[in-house]
This record gives sequence, structure tokens and C-alpha cells, in this order.
Amino acid sequence: MERQIEVTQSDGGHAYVRLGEGEVRDSVELSEHDEADRIPTLDSLTLHFDFYGRLTAIEVTGAVGSVLPPALIED
Repeated sequence: MERQIEVTQSDGGHAYVRLGEGEVRDSVELSEHDEADRIPTLDSLTLHFDFYGRLTAIEVTGAVGSVLPPALIED
């Protein structure tokens, strides 16, 4: 079974990583996490969850090249 992860990048250097087809119902900004001081990347991530609480997308609000592995953002 082939699984696909869709990564959409904006001109402003942000990205949206779609993991599923579910409609976003809840979101959690990781900048509020206790470990955000220790792991700077957390400031740039928002997790999106569907109706059932499943992770459906990850939003990158910082410099995508500093947050995501190259394999996800290379054309």
C-alpha cells in the first residue's frame, strides 16, 4: 500500500504537511509546550487533528528548511 504525504509550501517560507483527508477540528500550537525553550523547532509547529483526534496535518510557520527534513521539501 502506497501512502502519500502532501507538502505545500508558501512563498513566505511556511509549509503545510497533509497526513490525511480528515477535516481539521482542533489545533495545538507547540510553542506553548514546556520543551519549546529546549527545542526551538517547536515554536514553528502547529498540529491539526480531525474529528476523531487523529493527526491530520502539521503546519510549519517558521523557516521550513530549518524545520522539515530535506526529503520532504525537495522538488
